[in-house]
Amino acid sequence: MNGVCLAELLIGLAAGVIVLATALETFSIVRQHVARQQRDLTHQQDLRLGLAVFEQEARLATAESIVIANPDEFQFRANINAQRTTTTGGIVQGQSVLAVQDGSGWGEGKSVAICGLRGCELHRLARAGQRTFLTLAEPVQTAFPAGASVEVRNHVVYYTRRDERGLLRLMRMVDGGAGTLVGGLDNARFAYRDDRGRTTFEPSQVKRVVVKIESNRSTRHAVREVSLRS
Repeated sequence: MNGVCLAELLIGLAAGVIVLATALETFSIVRQHVARQQRDLTHQQDLRLGLAVFEQEARLATAESIVIANPDEFQFRANINAQRTTTTGGIVQGQSVLAVQDGSGWGEGKSVAICGLRGCELHRLARAGQRTFLTLAEPVQTAFPAGASVEVRNHVVYYTRRDERGLLRLMRMVDGGAGTLVGGLDNARFAYRDDRGRTTFEPSQVKRVVVKIESNRSTRHAVREVSLRS
């Protein structure tokens, strides 16, 4: 049996090292590709969920409830969590404590709308709601009958902001609490249409709001058009 010389052994070891290095490089490339695909998939899911949240909440807005309608900011008031109740007794002018069917879970400082046949008044809660009453920070200016509706009016803001890498974020803020709805965007803009489909930035004329999003992780641009409540 012939022995293996040192040169052949070194050649064999070198070949093994090359094969191992190639395998490791291939594994690294595959892992990076899978990680990139996973990030893109997560981004797509965040984008779909973010647009679904926007569509659901924007549908609750009315032209009268819009505060700001700009290309980079959409601001309105709406009862996004369906918090509402009715008064169990009449309310006289100057009264600040309202007897209601159920005021539990209504946070201090929340804006509330009291509505009757003559219209609505917007007020702020002086303290957290109680089971049978709500306390306003300021008294009502007009009288309301028993059975008047009372509901929360959340201050909702959708706006854009760039992060430290220069990428755009679509932000969502409700009653002062802000968070990123969708990050890693190239562009995001709001557009507004009146009842004839014409572009407008006058809140009282807005009938539909459109959000357009561009991302290099997306295969196509994402667009959502939402009709406001009448």
